[in-house]
Amino acid sequence: MTERPFSLRLRLIGGVLALVTVIWLAVALVAWFETRHETEEILDAHLAQAAALLTAFVGHEAEDLGEHLPEHRYLRKVTFQVWEDGTRLRVHSANAPDHRLAQSDHGFSDTEFDGRRWRVYSVWSPDEHHLVQVGETREARDSISAELARHLLAPLVIALPLLALALALLIGRGLRPLSALAEDIGRRDASRLDPIDAANAPRELKPVLDRLNQLFAHLGHSLEQERRFTADAAHELRTPLAAMRTHAQVAQGAGDAAARGAALTHVIEATDRATHLLEQLLTLARLDADAINGRFAPCDLHRLAAEAVALAAPTAIAKDIELSLADGPAIEIRGEAALLGVLLRNLIDNAVRYSQKKVGAGVTVRTFADGGSARVEIVDQGPGIPAAERARVLDRFYRVTGSDESGSGLGLSIAARIAELHGARLTLDSGPDGKGLSVRVVFPPDGTG
Repeated sequence: MTERPFSLRLRLIGGVLALVTVIWLAVALVAWFETRHETEEILDAHLAQAAALLTAFVGHEAEDLGEHLPEHRYLRKVTFQVWEDGTRLRVHSANAPDHRLAQSDHGFSDTEFDGRRWRVYSVWSPDEHHLVQVGETREARDSISAELARHLLAPLVIALPLLALALALLIGRGLRPLSALAEDIGRRDASRLDPIDAANAPRELKPVLDRLNQLFAHLGHSLEQERRFTADAAHELRTPLAAMRTHAQVAQGAGDAAARGAALTHVIEATDRATHLLEQLLTLARLDADAINGRFAPCDLHRLAAEAVALAAPTAIAKDIELSLADGPAIEIRGEAALLGVLLRNLIDNAVRYSQKKVGAGVTVRTFADGGSARVEIVDQGPGIPAAERARVLDRFYRVTGSDESGSGLGLSIAARIAELHGARLTLDSGPDGKGLSVRVVFPPDGTG
């Protein structure tokens, strides 16, 4: 089941409102406790003050005290008693019981009668003949606390919707650049990969836009390479396919077996060239897809060079070219052995292919390990490559002008790409005494063991 995408705006609004609500409730709770404590102190002070006032009336006026109390709804929640010698009830309010409000003779106490809880203050008159007790229901005090709580929380009920509306407007305005970015990207077609203007973008969006522009640049480069690759591959394949068709037609119309055989031989040669070209193209496509994906393992560079020399030996023998591998110890590097084998075979095959067939002509392969790095060197005695063209021969399908050797122009570009994937550096230089070509591949120190 596909999860529904969340709304950044709603998440921000909900998060801020939740945070504000929690903080507000915490502050209101602390304020309520503090206010309730202060209210209890004030009400206790009022009880003590009322008791003190009653002590002034004890005596002959006390008999008439209960008759002159005004009528008030709050009086039903307040009561008092005056006890002579603490044992005989002299005067009391209408709602007072006929027993003492509290057993304590001094100070504050909590008690319960008639199904209600009371807060009572007890005090003796100055002559210590009368005990005055004044009580107040807990219900009245709780009612005051509830009223305070309502006043503290009521603004929250009003403020939260207003805050949500304000946040929606502010966050909507703040996220407007994201909407503009989405519209800009939505208006683009697949071929439009120009950078997005980040000059007026918010600071928080700049890293995203920078990465997006980098992605557009990489995609543009990849698409351009794919277009060039497709065009060049089509051009290069056209030649061997046309030759195959021509020679096949010659073989079809040949009048004798010798001519037919010669034409079929040319068909096979053209097929071999097309097959080699396709293999090179597949190798290059696999490298462009980064198929190795870092699957490096320790391998012996000298042994890989020996295997590549052995594979190229038949071609060298056919051309009467001396192909040799200098003695050397095992050199451990980290890499993809199969791809490193392709790199070495392409370089050695290129050296053998372009070496001139003459007495003493040869191709020498050497491996070295010094300074923590490893390198392999292939030196031939061919025509070499002009300095102005050495950078271009590493491009796909590029071939040195004036060369009469067959080839696809992919060998060196494949070797360069494999070297790049291994963090190695491939360089071209003149051979000894300025003759031939010297190719070096230097592997980084962390790739050797």
